[in-house]
Amino acid sequence: MKKIDSLNLIPFIDIMLVLLVIVLTSASFVVQSRIQVDVPQIEDTQGNNADKKDTHSITINKEGQFYLDDKALDLEELKTHLSDFDKNTQIIIRGDRQSDLEFFLKITTMLRDMGINDVYVITEQK
Repeated sequence: MKKIDSLNLIPFIDIMLVLLVIVLTSASFVVQSRIQVDVPQIEDTQGNNADKKDTHSITINKEGQFYLDDKALDLEELKTHLSDFDKNTQIIIRGDRQSDLEFFLKITTMLRDMGINDVYVITEQK
């Protein structure tokens, strides 16, 4: 029988690199806003649809301040920015659970009036 003096690590490294590529390509990387909000929870979700076209996020903190893509705006400035968007733009709304429903309704009404219908609301699953 032949004695093995050394161990060939090249095939092992090749397999590990292939596994790393598979893991990295199948992992979903979700871009989350840096503004800290406590989103409401719901029982059941249908899944994330954040893999389409032009996407912008609107965040409402618990004080009722609006943010468009991490930039603080008041309601009129937000309306001006939203009017520049295409009607097929995807909007993701993140609202703090302690914020008033009034702020959420202002945003959704404004989006509806502008004809932007591709709107998603971020929640946590219980």
